[in-house]
Amino acid sequence: MSIFPQVAIATADSYSPQQVNAAMDSMMAALGLDPANPFKDLVKPGMRVFIKPNWVASRWRESCPHRDSLYCVITHPAVIEAVADRVAKALHGEGEIIIADNPSIDADFEELMQFTGIRRLQDKYTVPCRIYDLRPLVCKDLKDYGKRDKMAHQAGDPLGEVQVNLGGKSLLHDVDSTLFRGVFDEREETVAAHTGDTQLYTFSRSLYDADVYISVPKLKTHQKVGATLNLKGLVGSITQKNQLVHWRVGTPETGGDEYPDLKSYEAAQHAKVTHRGAHPCNDTIWRMVADLYQALLTRPRGYFTVIDGIMAGEGYGPFCPTAKYANSLIASSNLLYADIAAVRYMGFDPRKIKYLNFFIQQEKIDLSALGVALDGVAMEHFFDSPSRYKDFLLPEAWNLIKWNLDY
Repeated sequence: MSIFPQVAIATADSYSPQQVNAAMDSMMAALGLDPANPFKDLVKPGMRVFIKPNWVASRWRESCPHRDSLYCVITHPAVIEAVADRVAKALHGEGEIIIADNPSIDADFEELMQFTGIRRLQDKYTVPCRIYDLRPLVCKDLKDYGKRDKMAHQAGDPLGEVQVNLGGKSLLHDVDSTLFRGVFDEREETVAAHTGDTQLYTFSRSLYDADVYISVPKLKTHQKVGATLNLKGLVGSITQKNQLVHWRVGTPETGGDEYPDLKSYEAAQHAKVTHRGAHPCNDTIWRMVADLYQALLTRPRGYFTVIDGIMAGEGYGPFCPTAKYANSLIASSNLLYADIAAVRYMGFDPRKIKYLNFFIQQEKIDLSALGVALDGVAMEHFFDSPSRYKDFLLPEAWNLIKWNLDY
């Protein structure tokens, strides 16, 4: 058995290169990797390495009641660069780096590139570093959101797509699909993609065929699933957005989970901004998240993650969070373990996050045996401690996932 923890957390007080790199080196050492070249066993010369940040938005939505730094919503470029630097060193002049995402359909990618300044990495390394917008469809005006015929077409992933059919392994397999709702108002495509043994997810080929997948998500709350990290972030790997089932239309009285009850449904009929599916009674979207992780794993490859929690997002994520200065990076070679530890570090019970609990139960994960180090020191009672650690704020309905101090 390894003497090293599976997940490492390091403190970083800012996004300065000195702070970020010191935290990276600390985490790598804690995980038993060589800080001077931590990816030398994961990344070999000649490989294609895909780095996926969270680039969900390019600006604050008008409906957001407050606006902190956009870096409580998206991954900071300093963290992406620190990861890419280490990948380039391991590639040793052979191979390629792809940094890409499939943002929210209304995000302005050029605006995002200018805001982050990330394109400068394309000229930094001795290997090609390509930056892609993976979306085949974009929404130029948010008022047209959900209307397929109003979307603009673009190239998307230059390498194309890969379709995965989960069939009976899908957690949507035994759910009545007639009420499924995806991104667009036209539900026929969503229903057809998830009926019976047809359970389709279409990945970006650049991502799916990569030899190594490195996820660099934001540490952030999410109104529909509680928290969005590596697993929920896989929404950004799918090119055919209407395959992503977000809820079942209606209320529990009619077999849906778009709204938690009839009162909420009636109130939404008169609201300017609605939050459909944004409640813990949504029994659909967590299944989609679990499906995405299972589908990703159908392609054997190396994995790693560095979660950006230096400036995190709490409250009404993913689009309207409040800045939370968690001053932390979190790293692991296991995306699931990293999410479980990160959620606990946020102050939540990972067993109350439905998509995480599914894998905890399925893989019989003993939380007490999941090793976590903070600034190089093993936290022997990380999951057993009564502490709420960073104690992230949540929408009121989601407080049920908070760590029970009497547990």
